[in-house]
Amino acid sequence: MTNEQEAPKKSNKLQLNPAEKKMTKRLFWRNMWLGYAMSYTRQQGVAWDWVHAPIYKEIYKDDPDKFWEAMKRNMEFYNTTPNMNGIVSGLAVSMEQENAKAPEGTFDTAGISGMKIGLMGPMAGIGDTFFAGVWSLILSGIGISFAKAGNMAVLLLSIVGLIPVIAVRWYGQKYSYKLGSKYISKAVQDGLMTMFTKATSIVGVTVVGGMIASLVKFPLVFKTKINGNEFALQKIFDQIMPGILPLILSITCFVLLRKGKNPVLVLVGVVALGFLLTFLGITGA
Repeated sequence: MTNEQEAPKKSNKLQLNPAEKKMTKRLFWRNMWLGYAMSYTRQQGVAWDWVHAPIYKEIYKDDPDKFWEAMKRNMEFYNTTPNMNGIVSGLAVSMEQENAKAPEGTFDTAGISGMKIGLMGPMAGIGDTFFAGVWSLILSGIGISFAKAGNMAVLLLSIVGLIPVIAVRWYGQKYSYKLGSKYISKAVQDGLMTMFTKATSIVGVTVVGGMIASLVKFPLVFKTKINGNEFALQKIFDQIMPGILPLILSITCFVLLRKGKNPVLVLVGVVALGFLLTFLGITGA
């Protein structure tokens, strides 16, 4: 090789092109607002749509119907640690891009919803554990020591605390987007996307079922004596199936919402039912 010749540069498949850089920067800043539009029925679903609206508009610029379909589809229940959302967001955008490029009817958009629901729980578990349970405690311990000693370096801890937050948000979004766009198109061509859709749907249903069992509470406190024996209403339902009342309540709310009932009225009805049953001494803490 002569001096004039240069060794060929290795292409970095994870490198963003100018259009992708512009898109990911915009998405990065908009994702900062994910936690600022919460609702009881959708949690961060409304905020997700606001964050991604200009991205979807660009992806589906040649098909307004698909844009509105994506907006409606992504208005589903979603809730995760905002610092970890970039990972899910990057994957979702790459999947939406493949949906826009795929011939009509060949890309199952249920895989996007399944991916979001399947990942939001694990991402929340990792994010809450690290940022709220580990990182914040480390900074608090250091900050207390600095403050007791009168060290003004304690003022810099807020900046130090942002380093892993920004890093996870930016690089998580960047690499999930690039890896997603790299492999999802191949998965569509090879037919693996159908398998992925079914798998993520199963995971999504499992996550929702676990959330019902752990987050929905319907404790019965009614007790009485029958022929000298204690009768506990909660034990009767537990013998039928543990967690059956939270399941019935959740399914009832789901059916009402699917029928188009006002979510606020459904919520008020649940609160009123709770007050009534508690007043009668049937339910309680």
